[in-house]
Amino acid sequence: MKRSTFNLFGWAMILGSVLLVSCKEDDAPLNPDPAIATYEDEVVVNAAFEDLDNVTIDVMQSSGLGLRTTGMTALCTGAIITHDLNGKKITVNFGTGCTGPQGNIRKGKIIISYTGTNFLFPGTSIVTTFDGYEVNGYKIEGKRTMTNTAVDLATSTITIAVKVENGKLTWPNNTFVTFNSDQVRKLKLGNNGYEASITGTASGKSRENKDYSIVITEALVIKQECVQTGVYVPGKGILELSYQGITISADYGAGNCDKKILITYPGGSKQITAD
Repeated sequence: MKRSTFNLFGWAMILGSVLLVSCKEDDAPLNPDPAIATYEDEVVVNAAFEDLDNVTIDVMQSSGLGLRTTGMTALCTGAIITHDLNGKKITVNFGTGCTGPQGNIRKGKIIISYTGTNFLFPGTSIVTTFDGYEVNGYKIEGKRTMTNTAVDLATSTITIAVKVENGKLTWPNNTFVTFNSDQVRKLKLGNNGYEASITGTASGKSRENKDYSIVITEALVIKQECVQTGVYVPGKGILELSYQGITISADYGAGNCDKKILITYPGGSKQITAD
């Protein structure tokens, strides 16, 4: 009887140890680093497209098609703008490379097709595509459509639906991110430039070819005065990124023109500064 009791107790101890180890392994905290790295890549993607917005607005203004603000200085002196009025198409050719006022080096072509005669009219749209276009060594591909869905003359605010299809950003080392996105941008025009309030979602594959998704939970705010100083990240707002079973949030702060972002992940948080 004593032996049987001892064996039963011994097996219970062994089984308990196995279960304890199993629970510890299952409850081990997830490593947030891959999700954070994917988010940091998304910062680069967004910066490239915010720079593109600045170029597009500059071109539309210089072509007399609305979006008139002050201080438009995105283009370098070597850029050649060709405007096909009948075809409603504008080609911006940066050639083999030229440096803009903010130090951005661009090459290749941006092709802008539009409807209507002024983007300030609801229903008009701008479609941007690319031909070998790069900014600071990052190659941009895909199709970006901006459609004016509403205008509030009292507040000088335009509501714009922004859709990116088959987006792709390639790093200088030939790794790349692919993505699609749907956003709504409320663009307020003023004497100090525009202020964009952005909501929406995005999804794609990371540089490791893993799926990720993004949802903006608190509208992101980007000011032209910040963009023109080289700050392409939002000044305020919150988004969430989900990657490989981990969800992290990015809080852009209270509205300052800085590059500081607070990342919160399972088990902790840290502040990063965008390049």
